Amino acid sequence: MADDGGNGDERVPTETETENMAAGETGQTGAPAAECASLDTQGRPWPTTLFGLLGDPATVAMAVSTVGLLIVWYGSFDYEWLPKLARETRFGWFGANFLLLFVAPAVIMRVAYGMTLADLGVRIGDWRTSLRYAAIFGGVTIPLILLSSRWQAYQRYYSRYIDEPSDLTVIVVGLAGWLIYFFAWEFHFRGFLLNALERRFGALAIIVQTIPFVMMHFGKPWSETAAAVVAGIALGWWAWRSRSCLGAWLLHWACSSTMQLAVAFWPVHGPRG
Repeated sequence: MADDGGNGDERVPTETETENMAAGETGQTGAPAAECASLDTQGRPWPTTLFGLLGDPATVAMAVSTVGLLIVWYGSFDYEWLPKLARETRFGWFGANFLLLFVAPAVIMRVAYGMTLADLGVRIGDWRTSLRYAAIFGGVTIPLILLSSRWQAYQRYYSRYIDEPSDLTVIVVGLAGWLIYFFAWEFHFRGFLLNALERRFGALAIIVQTIPFVMMHFGKPWSETAAAVVAGIALGWWAWRSRSCLGAWLLHWACSSTMQLAVAFWPVHGPRG
């Protein structure tokens, strides 16, 4: 069940984690945990066969993520049959991301392992911790985004997203589409991957999910890709401590919206270093 409160001073393990830790104290075999070198962070033995790997949630999560991210990376999803407004606001692309990065992983983990959306981070969690991290991270990133929006690399890259600043309908619908898009993204990295991998890697899952997250920023300005390393770890830590990916979702959307709006309505004319 979702934890709607908490003082944020200490992360409280879930019921499943408590049971696994209790089992892990004896290595599930009666031997001390220190003598069971093949156990993971929750006292379970690592898979040693191909069938064992295929049945492991962490392995399946990484495989599902790899396929979904590859399709998203190489696909255009610019469907001609969509209404003009939907094409102008990239709803084909938003929809593909939603299906591949949210719906597919959620269904697979539910059917194969009984993991609910709450188990994968779609819940309120420790809202006090979320508010604290939102204030800290938002207070740092929003000013930096406004500053970096003045650089030509960002002006060139992000000007593609709001083609006509005077068309308010396109802007509002587009930002709503980005809200859906970033929900799928944050669920995928800070919900699905983080929680599926945590069962094997513990807190190290924060680092593991950061790797594909950074790679999905390739092609953007180099400084944004570099910043994605810090962002991936920070958002992963936030989601891990609060047991929710919702706060990271809203902040990520706010950061992207700030950049797009700043580039559209505060353009830089002429060369800039």
